[in-house]
Amino acid sequence: MKNKIKASIIFFSLVFLFTSCESFLGGDVNIDPNKTNDAGLNTLTPTILFFASEATQKAATVTSAYIQQIGSVAAGGTETQLRNTFAGTWNDIYLNILPNANIMVRKGVESNSPHYAGIGKTVIAYSLGLGTSLWENIPYKDADNQLSNFFPKYDTQENVYKDIIRLLDEAIVDFGQPTSVFKPGNDDLIFKGNIANWIKTAHSLKARYLLHLAKRSGTSSYPAILAALDKGIKANTEDFQLIYNERNISRWHQVALANNTGNLTTNFSETLIDLMNGDVQDIVDPRLPLIAHKTNTDPKFFGMLPGRASGSNTRYNNGTIFFGYHFALAAPHLLITNAESRFIEAEVRMLQNGGKATTEAYNAFLDGIRANMTKMTVPAASITTFLAGTKVGVGAANLTISNVMVEKYKALFLNPESWNDLRRYDYSNTIIPNLNIPELHNPDLLGKWIQRAAYPDSEASRNTSESQNNTKDLNAKMWIFN
Repeated sequence: MKNKIKASIIFFSLVFLFTSCESFLGGDVNIDPNKTNDAGLNTLTPTILFFASEATQKAATVTSAYIQQIGSVAAGGTETQLRNTFAGTWNDIYLNILPNANIMVRKGVESNSPHYAGIGKTVIAYSLGLGTSLWENIPYKDADNQLSNFFPKYDTQENVYKDIIRLLDEAIVDFGQPTSVFKPGNDDLIFKGNIANWIKTAHSLKARYLLHLAKRSGTSSYPAILAALDKGIKANTEDFQLIYNERNISRWHQVALANNTGNLTTNFSETLIDLMNGDVQDIVDPRLPLIAHKTNTDPKFFGMLPGRASGSNTRYNNGTIFFGYHFALAAPHLLITNAESRFIEAEVRMLQNGGKATTEAYNAFLDGIRANMTKMTVPAASITTFLAGTKVGVGAANLTISNVMVEKYKALFLNPESWNDLRRYDYSNTIIPNLNIPELHNPDLLGKWIQRAAYPDSEASRNTSESQNNTKDLNAKMWIFN
């Protein structure tokens, strides 16, 4: 019976792999006349990229509520920090990404195609980074990732990060190889085979994950982060993102469509909107009308009170043609960007200087704002006006970590990486103004902020011993944040 179940899972996964890739690319990707002996590689590539984006979006539906960027439209919803297993993200990582990415790496090595191997390793590293930030200890080395070991041991978060950095370093070497027998092209849904951009992505991801480790490694990590950023993403055209299309519409557009038909699910939180409507910064952020539709004639935008889901006059769309930047039909899912890289640089340069600003930090801060606003098509004049605001363009001498993290929080709207930032700073409302424990807060957290996901129920029933041994209270800080 176990073999039959295993065979069924493998068959389903393979069928879903082929159909999803064909749908996204608009045709049969199983046969490439230019790579007749390597059809597997150019099928695996779109699969792992598609599911990396899917896993990220599924995680963000919860993490963005936890950090009060969005919230449920009914009182007592996810933003009250209810227990969540993030089961959809777990399934994407362990059923769709890691098995296929590991095959891709192996085939890349066997066929002397290191560029494919590099993509596989980069996506594995990204997926492990997403997974460990949700659950802390997760399966990796003992997980055979071929759907044949249902009881893998969990790696500690410390060891997972070691593997993340190792994989990215190996990927950078792979991408740097002068020859690759088989080379990615249109099957690379993100960069269309542009290996230079893959190298930059790997370096920026390395900077992100070294920053995660900074509380553990201390000041010694800062030069390595800056060195990685120096070789990382430096232009919006290099952003690591998946752009959706009319055949495969953005998942956030699907959320907006549901709201449009009366199936209301989530909406903007007051915490986010107050950072943009002039309440905190004394200037209206020009991105606000590009992401949110105001439902009444009040000149001011209002978000929902966290926990109570009251007081909002905003929506993701206007019921007809407006769908905010993040909710458009072909909106990109942003995995790591030029803007994030610049904010990492600004923060690290300040930390390296004992928390005090430097000219380099201030310039990186301004560049991060410009990068995100330009990406969202904010007019140049509006960008200039915003940067001249007395609480934005504060000058190098007055820049604070809060200035940096507020702008990063806005630029990383609907990106689960923001949850890492807030946990790293202990959810401090001196860092993110007006961030407070939501009303109707989950009583199981005993008045503390949530720090982790619960393991999926499938793990509790199948891999009982490991999931139980690694389960901690939801308000217990992870290793990287201690």
